[in-house]
Amino acid sequence: MLARLGTQAVNFAAGPPKLLARSPYRMSVNQIQPTEIPDAASEAPTTITQAVARALTIVDTSPLTEQQELQTLRQIITTWREVETDVSTLNAEIREKKKRQKALEEMVLRIMKKHNIGALDLKGSGGRLLCHRKTTKAALNPKVLTGLLATHLKSETAAAEAIKYIGEHRESRVYEKLVYEKN
Repeated sequence: MLARLGTQAVNFAAGPPKLLARSPYRMSVNQIQPTEIPDAASEAPTTITQAVARALTIVDTSPLTEQQELQTLRQIITTWREVETDVSTLNAEIREKKKRQKALEEMVLRIMKKHNIGALDLKGSGGRLLCHRKTTKAALNPKVLTGLLATHLKSETAAAEAIKYIGEHRESRVYEKLVYEKN
């Protein structure tokens, strides 16, 4: 398994080299020596809170030397993978529960509309269920924008030029994210 550190990569086959920006070397995470931090497999977390708490104990905020950073990298990556796995499992559960919630909500709304009920008082919780209506605007994708601008400007070419200008001059933001890729 190879690891890339931002724009730099390190190969530990011939011992730990110095980290240089844009280094052509690659680093195998399996070749990083662990520190005194307890093994992640020996203390498997049962909840996401425990995993995060353990991850925070591994990630020390005090300044580390380059060698210490590389020694703790293996544990940090292992803990990050555990947390990522837990998050994806919990997200799958959330998706299933949201599907169920939406189906139940549609059933309740259908019954309330059918019987012309605006609100239901819930005796158990002391709350109320309200049928709330909200109007939203459609998304502004290029097809919709072109149609609206062509109608307003009374010219297809002027609308296309306006869309081109907007596309070229829109603000863009760069986000960096760590992604795990399975072999």
